[in-house]
Amino acid sequence: MADLKAADSLLEIEGVETCYGQSQVLFGLQLSIKAGEMIALMGRNGAGKTTMLRSIVEPGFADAGAAEWGHEVSVGYFAQDHRESIPKGFTLLEFLHSFDEQAAQEELRGLLGQMLFSGDDALKKTDALSGGEAARIIFCKLMLEKPNFLVLDEPTNHLDLESINALNIALQKYDGTVLLVTHDHDVIDEVATRIWHFDHGKIEDFKGPYEEYMTQLKQAVTR
Repeated sequence: MADLKAADSLLEIEGVETCYGQSQVLFGLQLSIKAGEMIALMGRNGAGKTTMLRSIVEPGFADAGAAEWGHEVSVGYFAQDHRESIPKGFTLLEFLHSFDEQAAQEELRGLLGQMLFSGDDALKKTDALSGGEAARIIFCKLMLEKPNFLVLDEPTNHLDLESINALNIALQKYDGTVLLVTHDHDVIDEVATRIWHFDHGKIEDFKGPYEEYMTQLKQAVTR
């Protein structure tokens, strides 16, 4: 296994392989992520991007290889099925308070405000959340926990334009590391510093922003 300190890496992905049913989805991935990188994982629907993220984040999910995190890495994971992680019967304030019992109500309301929950929204029950609201409350939870590495799987799926803009701004201000799957090209364009294009179980690694990646693709097509 690679020496994370020597490589200045937060994550080393070493030979990761994963099958879904009878089909192999990942083929010996070899990748490294350094602190501060903002990586957009792109690819067609059904290619296996979620399987890749789970192979990295969930211990034992991959069939072979390993994902080794640095010692001081704290991971915040936004899963596609994030709604299942929200218990019923709590107000939004109670839900957030359960993750930091020392947090003042003003701090929690401030986090809710950043994700467009205002006033009496803080007393709304988790049972009554829409898809977009469920996503936004998970973002509040992540902001409260302050991870230094975010893994986000389709965070914009249920969000309206205003919520997507709020998330976009929050990610641009975030001083940690991000691995992001989204179909929102504006978010990719304004946030990503590196592009991973996932296709047939392998990664094409482009170390540059989205605009440069698209320019390279267009040049390749016209050759």
